[in-house]
Amino acid sequence: MNTSSFIEKSFESLEAYCSKEQFKGFDPYDGLNSKLFQSLPFISDSRIFRLVWIQFFKRMPINLRTWVGIEKHYNSKGIALFLSGYCHLYQRNPSADKLSKIKMLVKQLIDLRNTNYSGSCWGYPFDWQARAFFQPKNTPTVVATTYAACALLDAYTILGDEDCLQHSRSACDFVLKDLNRTQGEGDTFAFSYSPLDSSVVYNASLLGCRLLSRVYRLTG
Repeated sequence: MNTSSFIEKSFESLEAYCSKEQFKGFDPYDGLNSKLFQSLPFISDSRIFRLVWIQFFKRMPINLRTWVGIEKHYNSKGIALFLSGYCHLYQRNPSADKLSKIKMLVKQLIDLRNTNYSGSCWGYPFDWQARAFFQPKNTPTVVATTYAACALLDAYTILGDEDCLQHSRSACDFVLKDLNRTQGEGDTFAFSYSPLDSSVVYNASLLGCRLLSRVYRLTG
């Protein structure tokens, strides 16, 4: 088997598995979804124990998630990546099956959005403890929101569905109105990772800029 055939066969096998799982799965950082961990209040409230628990499941060579009550879930960034992937596949080789998956993933992604902020936005389906801050489940982030909104823009170019464009435009309001800003020199600034922190993560801030520029290109 040549390299090209091997890659294609591997891709088809992966696609079949993801489709069979209905695009649900575990996440390297979903340890705090453990029902066992949540049942231990003095431990689950500790920043140190949360960090240790997350890293344990992230690095453990054996997947013990089901043993401690962690279930597979939809991840908005994951669904966005699937959607963008199917859009690229459709553009390369259009088919009714790919178009059906694009429409299904668009609906799923829109259903996953957080509606409690200035615009459409997306987060992760688990509590997350970072070194600098703690984020409750479904807290919207600039990373998840950008991937989701850009995936909807990819779908818009194929479907012409105005809902896709409007949710992407709405996500810009989240970036501009809800994210905190850290001033730099002169009139420069960086967007925060989420509305709950004031961290400066350059690649995350640039993702927000990517979303703003893509929407501006379409809407002016």
